[in-house]
Amino acid sequence: MSNGVAKAKGLFRVLRWDARGSMHWAEELKRRRIPANFNADEKQLDKDSGLVREIGAMGFELGGSYDEAPFWNESYAAQHEKVTRVKDKLEAVTGKPLRSFSSKYSAYNEDTLKIAEKLGIKYLFGRGTAGARAVVYKPREYAVRIISTSDVPLKDMGGGTLADGSIWSRGGTPDDFKKILFSVKEDKITLVAQAQLSGAKLHWWNVYQEFFDADLVDWKTMDDFASDPAVLANAEIPVNTDIQYTKPQPRIPLEEEVDFPFA
Repeated sequence: MSNGVAKAKGLFRVLRWDARGSMHWAEELKRRRIPANFNADEKQLDKDSGLVREIGAMGFELGGSYDEAPFWNESYAAQHEKVTRVKDKLEAVTGKPLRSFSSKYSAYNEDTLKIAEKLGIKYLFGRGTAGARAVVYKPREYAVRIISTSDVPLKDMGGGTLADGSIWSRGGTPDDFKKILFSVKEDKITLVAQAQLSGAKLHWWNVYQEFFDADLVDWKTMDDFASDPAVLANAEIPVNTDIQYTKPQPRIPLEEEVDFPFA
């Protein structure tokens, strides 16, 4: 940046496989040369396998997700079945090994770590544990790294992921999101875009464009972002299970948001 302040180290993710929004994001990120992690769940893999394959071929990391339920209280057997199904489907589509995984709300427990290690999954995503600062943890007991994402408050709705969808679900507007983004001063952040929102809705898309243009973040691949983890015993790694908004409470329903003017 021109003012000489060091840029934050950032990891960008795209969730929710809206077909048009996902490709819109992929094309824009490729144009800007920003590495990103795109997540796909079983439904998306079944419905849009060609699109998943195409985005993977563009050079983006493809992670798996199970979006039906959080894993905090799921048994080992139930988790193993679900993770394996997603892994098999994603690898069949992309021809590449699954390296990252998240369940709903980025929930995991020790069984998830055991399963990830057994299946060769290198990264799990967890809810933020250090406010807006993202932290990468490495449990001593497992060959898995936990990417604890950026967490930001919004009014009386408590904390949530630094993401358009999280802000929207908590009743926030694009202006709220912009103020939060430009106020984050941490040295390491994650930022999430939801394809059905910012990928397809004009005002949310524009917030990301302004933020990218400001050039405040050095966007990293997942491997680079997680290269220097905090190594702790698993019992010492904090886990955030606080969810104050299980049902979206948007100020403007998705169908009433202004669409991006696709050609």
